[in-house]
Amino acid sequence: MRVLFVTNYRGAWEQNPSAGIFVERQAESLRAAGVDVDFFDLGRSHSPIALGRRLLELRGEIRRSAPDLLHAQYGTVVSFIAALTRHPLVITFGGSDLIVGASVSRARIYLGIFLSNLASLFAERIICVSEELRRALWWRRRGVMVIPRGVNLAHFQPGSRDEARQQLGWDSTRRIVLIDGGRDPENKGLEIARRAIELVQRELPDTELVVIHGIPPHRVPLLLRAADALVCASRQEGSPNIVKESLACALPVVGVQVGDVPERLSGTEPGAVVERTPEAIARGLVPVLRERRRSNGPEIVRQLSLEAIASRIISVYEEVARKEAPPHR
Repeated sequence: MRVLFVTNYRGAWEQNPSAGIFVERQAESLRAAGVDVDFFDLGRSHSPIALGRRLLELRGEIRRSAPDLLHAQYGTVVSFIAALTRHPLVITFGGSDLIVGASVSRARIYLGIFLSNLASLFAERIICVSEELRRALWWRRRGVMVIPRGVNLAHFQPGSRDEARQQLGWDSTRRIVLIDGGRDPENKGLEIARRAIELVQRELPDTELVVIHGIPPHRVPLLLRAADALVCASRQEGSPNIVKESLACALPVVGVQVGDVPERLSGTEPGAVVERTPEAIARGLVPVLRERRRSNGPEIVRQLSLEAIASRIISVYEEVARKEAPPHR
């Protein structure tokens, strides 16, 4: 099977080497399972002229390579341009393409959400990375597959906290809390997390907040092994991989009720799902930081391996290829 991923993040790699890392990992896992995956990147320009040119180029690429289907990663302009080709289409929606939250202009947010929902009418199949996103669709909710992003369990796995700290040059006695808040700190709740840490420091003065930002992807597992907890304080998420990656590294997580975080943290210990306030986050963190033990996260995320998720996505592709889905055009 030949699949063409339609994206728009590859032009940002020079500034952000982590851009689209989840899509890249998904593509690699699909290739390992025998799917021929290629990419077509729309670029960063959203001007009508530039997008019109890219649409013509995309149609040319479809004629040249004859993919069985397109897979738009993710919604907004990407899914809309892919839908205009009228080629068999699968769309994955990942977060801000359906839910208000990212720190950009309101007009841009709502235009993107409108384009996502419009494109959904022309897709053979829709994948949402969380149930919250499925509910956010205006139309086409029935038959939508909820498939979270997968985790590279060979890359993210438990390890010695002391050894990780030694490699990073961190003090072994301090209590370290991580937050993935460097990109879009307002949406990620960085200020809320900082205020929560100030409250925690009243009981545990040696607590420190470390922001994950500008870290090469291959170094992230080292940080997760070295820390004592991760906090997820976002106001909008789809299926935050940093939460699943933390669990895979046995790092306790204190998260708010956003995206699929409550589902991912169900059954994990230690850890907590709390309200999105500094006080609630602090209350969740204190017992975790006082105990300083690892979580049972690896058992929880075992079914979310890249290989397992690839198998589920391939089943969606096969449905489209067999034309079992009723036409929606």
